[in-house]
Amino acid sequence: MTVRCIQCEEIELARVRDQRPAQTLPIPYAAMDGFPAGRSPRDLTRRKLLQWGVAGFASVYAAKELLWDEVWNSVAEAHDASPQNALVVIYLAGGNDGLNVIMPNGQSTDTTVQQHWSAYQDARPFIGRQAGPSGTKVGSTPLKGPGDATHLAFANTTVAGTANNGDSSFGFDTLYGDGLDNSHLAVMPAVDGLKYNLSHFDNSDIWFEASYDLNNKTGWLGRWIDRNGSDTNPLQAISIDSALAKEIRTLSKPVCAISSLPMGGFKLNASNYGGANGLDLNPMMNSLAGVSTGSGNTYLGRSRSTYGLTYATQQQLGSLALTTPAGVTYPNTNTLSTRLRTAAQLLEKSPGTRIITIHWGGFDTHTLQLKNQDSQLKEFSRALAAFQQDLKARTIDGRVSTLVFSEFGRRVKETPDSSAGANDAGTDHGAGGLMLAMGTNVRGGLASEWPGCRPGDLVPANNVAQGNLKVPTDFRSVYLSVLAEWLGDSDPVGLLGGGAVAPLVRGDGRFTTEAYKLFQPPPPVV
Repeated sequence: MTVRCIQCEEIELARVRDQRPAQTLPIPYAAMDGFPAGRSPRDLTRRKLLQWGVAGFASVYAAKELLWDEVWNSVAEAHDASPQNALVVIYLAGGNDGLNVIMPNGQSTDTTVQQHWSAYQDARPFIGRQAGPSGTKVGSTPLKGPGDATHLAFANTTVAGTANNGDSSFGFDTLYGDGLDNSHLAVMPAVDGLKYNLSHFDNSDIWFEASYDLNNKTGWLGRWIDRNGSDTNPLQAISIDSALAKEIRTLSKPVCAISSLPMGGFKLNASNYGGANGLDLNPMMNSLAGVSTGSGNTYLGRSRSTYGLTYATQQQLGSLALTTPAGVTYPNTNTLSTRLRTAAQLLEKSPGTRIITIHWGGFDTHTLQLKNQDSQLKEFSRALAAFQQDLKARTIDGRVSTLVFSEFGRRVKETPDSSAGANDAGTDHGAGGLMLAMGTNVRGGLASEWPGCRPGDLVPANNVAQGNLKVPTDFRSVYLSVLAEWLGDSDPVGLLGGGAVAPLVRGDGRFTTEAYKLFQPPPPVV
C-alpha cells in the first residue's frame, strides 16, 4: 500500500515544476563573506572566488544562462549600493485555521462580542478555545489596541509563557505588544480572494500569482522583479527550497532556489532514515584521509586527499556556518527554524537579496486538529518571534519585513466524529484565512476588518454546517500595500490581476487618511 504524504503534496503545490533551472550556480563562501579579497573584476574570477570553497548551490531560473563574471559583478555591486527593503514570504501549506489562532474575545463584556463568542463555542464544542488561561481546553489572551482589536483574542498556543507556547520570551503577543506604535505584528483575519476557490490547487495559485487567470505563469513578486530587478543577479529573489516558489517566478529576470547554506563538509542529516539529525562524520573522514594508500594507488590517494581538503575547508570556514546571534534562541533545529536562520544570514550577507520565500507546515486539519495545528502554532509563534530578534541582533530589522499567509482558512463549524470527540475533530476548507505582517517598520495591530462568526454573518447566512467567514479584505489589498509601501513600486495595481484593487481597510480604525496602511512611511529625503 502506498502511503500519501499530504504535507508533501501541499508543499509541492507551491513549487514551479513545469520549468527547469537554466543552470546550477556554485555560491562561493567569499560572496557570503562580503568579498574580503576585493570586489574588482580580477577578484571575482571563478578561480579566485572558488579557491576557498563553495557554500552551496543555487538553481537559477532565468531566460538564459548567465556568465560567471556578470553574476558576481552584480552581486558585488549590490554590496556597495545603499541597502534596500527586503521581504520574507512564509506560506503555511494546507489552509491554516485562522479562527483557532484569532477568535472572539470570550472575556469581553461587550454584548455583540459575547454573541460572537457564543456562536464560536457552539460551532466548535471540541476544538474551540476557552476564555482566559488554558485549563481543560487551550485558553485565549485578548488583543490590545483601538477599534475592534479588543473584540478578538490570541490562542494561548501562540502566546509566550511556559503554560502557553512554551517560550518565556517569544510569541505572537510579544510581537504584537500594545497594538499601537510599539506593535511589530499586524494581524489580518478573514483575508482571501474575492473570487475564492476552496481547492488547494486553484486557490493557492490565485494567491501565488495574484490572478484569477489560472493560465498565468508568473508570480506577483516575480512580476515585480521583472519590472524592478537586476538582469544578472539571481540572488535578488531566493526560495529556500529544492525548487523555485511560484510567487517569485519571473518572465525574464534571474531568480533562484537554494536548499541550504552552507554546506557542512561531511555533516549529514539522517533523520529521515531513522538516524541522528546532523550526524558529524567530519573527524572520521579526516582520519580516513590520513591513512596511507601505498605506492601504485594514485587514484585512491587522490580521493583521500580530496576528503582531507574538504575537511580542512569546512574547519577553516566554520565561522561562515549558520550562526545565531547571542540572545536569540530558535525553538529547535527543524526545517522552519533552519530556514529562518538561513534567511537571516542571507539577508545580512547578501544585501542585493530583496525577496526570500519559505514554505512550511501541514495545516490541512480535516481531523486531529488540536494535535496537529497546535504543535505547529507553538513552533511557528516562537520561531517567527526569534527570527525578528535575529534580524534585530544583526541590525537589519529596519529593512526586512515578513508576510505570512495560507491558501485559505477553514469552515467555522468543526467536523467531529461524534464518537471520537476532540481527539478526532477538525475543520473543512473554508474562506477567509489569517494573514500576518511582521517587522520593525510594520504598522502593527488589527490591520484588517473582522466580519464576525454569528450564524447570520456567515456565507451562506444561517447555514452553520456549511458557513464560511465573509471576506471583507481582498488579499490583493494586502499585496498592494506591500508593493507600494514597502517595495516602493509606483504602479502596484499593474502587477496584480483581477481588476481594480481597493486600499487596505484596518480593523483598528488607524491611518484611515494616510497612504501608508501597513508600513511606516520612509523618512523624508533631506
